[in-house]
Amino acid sequence: MDNGAYEKYRQENPVVNTLLTTYEHLTLFPEKLTITEISLIAIFALLALYALVKLVKKLKKRGS
Repeated sequence: MDNGAYEKYRQENPVVNTLLTTYEHLTLFPEKLTITEISLIAIFALLALYALVKLVKKLKKRGS
């Protein structure tokens, strides 16, 4: 770009820095969760916790 074309381009297209606070309105889930969805998440969390407890018990038993 010669003859000041880059300066003209920069004036017409300024660099815009978008701050992260601009996106604070975004949420993890776009809609509200239904009772069914909440219960499924709770069941999976309880199953994961149960599996973790069983694994820790098994590892402690093996180490003793």
